[in-house]
Amino acid sequence: MPWYALSTLDDARRATTSLLFPVNRGRWLRLALIAFFVGGLGGGGGGGGQGTFNYSTDEVPPWSGEFPPVDTLPIRSILAAVAALVVVLALLALVFLAISSVMEFVFVDGVRTRDVRIRAPFRQHFRPGLRLFGFRVVLGVLVFALVAIPIGAAIFAGVTLSPAFLLLILPIVFFVGLLALAVGLVLQLTTDFVVPTMLVEDRTVLDAWRRVFPLLRVEWEQTALYVLVRYALAIGAAIAVGLVVVLLALVVALPFAVVGGILYFALVSTGGPGTVGLVVLGLLAALYGLAVILVSLLVQVPVVTYFRYYALFVLGEFDVTLDVVPSFRTETVE
Repeated sequence: MPWYALSTLDDARRATTSLLFPVNRGRWLRLALIAFFVGGLGGGGGGGGQGTFNYSTDEVPPWSGEFPPVDTLPIRSILAAVAALVVVLALLALVFLAISSVMEFVFVDGVRTRDVRIRAPFRQHFRPGLRLFGFRVVLGVLVFALVAIPIGAAIFAGVTLSPAFLLLILPIVFFVGLLALAVGLVLQLTTDFVVPTMLVEDRTVLDAWRRVFPLLRVEWEQTALYVLVRYALAIGAAIAVGLVVVLLALVVALPFAVVGGILYFALVSTGGPGTVGLVVLGLLAALYGLAVILVSLLVQVPVVTYFRYYALFVLGEFDVTLDVVPSFRTETVE
């Protein structure tokens, strides 16, 4: 009996190559947009500035050793601003999650038909995407409640951080770790197997899970090996993508550094950067950031496409009636 997780590796590679090459610019850009939502993109940065100022120590009054009363501090204003920021970030996260849920179906539809489009499939799969979004939100809320309720109860009970308490909290930390692994596995299997099942048989999320779970349970060895291979490949791919993105970011930085350097010295020679000069340099830095994001998304395109084909081929091995790419499988085998 062949191992599904191993026998489909080459099929997924050939399918990915067939879809992506020869290079079609429009297809790659659409896949890059999809990768932004379904492939995951992490990044961050920061910046700062410095300046000079003159002061005299004679002008600094001696410190009296007293702090201003708490009532004079704008605590309410700060709390209101923090609460508003949290609400805005939460809403943005929910919108992103909703779009990414619909994009899961858009992605499967694109690799299945080899006609990668965005708008029409997005409208077509909007309802099942919202169902997937609801499933993810409910699962996230349940996990948050399981973790937050005990912590909140301990805080409101006034539990002190004694060595005995730290010893008792170790099982909770272990439980949270296991819970995170279990939830991550459920979400991954939902993306890999449940979403295609919803697409093929027009099912809801829970109904598709009831359809898929018996297959995974009966052939649990196949399922376990798939999970292990899938995560091992994901770790290797993440390292490779990270290295490639760093190298390409350095290459992309060269023209921006040249233009920025020329612009900066030109502004300095005319009396200083000034507000307009700083704005121009800021826009140049923003353009560089966007260029790096685009490059990173394009680098992710082959990776996310390969993993999606890999999952679809494995699902077809579990049950031929759930084979999303039967004709493509025949072509690649031939």
